[in-house]
Amino acid sequence: MSNVLRGFSLAFAAFREQARAEKAHIGNFWFGVLSKLIYNTMFLLFIDQLYARVGHFAGYSKNDFLFLYLTSQLGFYICYYGIFFPMQRLVQIVRNGNFDLLLLKPVPHRSFMYIQGMQPYDLIFTAAPSVAILAFLINWGTLQITLGSLLLGLVVWTSGIVICNTIVFVLALPVFKTGDATDTLSTFYSISSIGQMPYSHLPGFLKIAALVVFPQIIIAGAASEVMLMKADMIGVTTLIATVAVVSIFAVNLLWRYALRNYTSVSS
Repeated sequence: MSNVLRGFSLAFAAFREQARAEKAHIGNFWFGVLSKLIYNTMFLLFIDQLYARVGHFAGYSKNDFLFLYLTSQLGFYICYYGIFFPMQRLVQIVRNGNFDLLLLKPVPHRSFMYIQGMQPYDLIFTAAPSVAILAFLINWGTLQITLGSLLLGLVVWTSGIVICNTIVFVLALPVFKTGDATDTLSTFYSISSIGQMPYSHLPGFLKIAALVVFPQIIIAGAASEVMLMKADMIGVTTLIATVAVVSIFAVNLLWRYALRNYTSVSS
């Protein structure tokens, strides 16, 4: 019990320190808020014009598609601030030699690495305006969602985030051997927002690619489809959850591999 409380205490201290550092660059914060509001406004205008012409798209009404987009945005913010940033920080501390100091700390190293790299202040306050606007625009009463579909959809959504974490970690691995992984992470970020598309309507090769390259399609398209009961809920959930469980074991093995490579190079 004391170890759990100590873990929470360390996490709280790390989050508080990270929030203080984020607030020191308040200009970046407001620019992030503005840029995301502009992006979402432009995308919402695109959705409005699209549905003014076609009425329905791939079995989705405009209201359904707004829900898909909200699901996508929530997943993107969590992956960006909770996974992508910590991996960027990992690359930096390995490159500047501070990873040795992290390994000397009497804490769970991988968990502490994620906590120290997150940006909770930006996550909450930058995402809030865009998410609030989307939530306001959705007519929640007309969505075909049941408690069962919601729970299965949350399993798919969470599994997509787990798969995203595995992909990003794999892309960061070269830093332990070559000393850098900036290009691979930047490339992934460029394609990580691709996800506003119904999963079941994709060609077979894209469904497979979503599991190993485009996790945002899982987080947005597959999760919202299951919640809205527009897909084989049990089949989709079972497949994606299985891949997520396998990816958890893969990350654990890759972490040990990365540490072995790091110690062999640095010693």
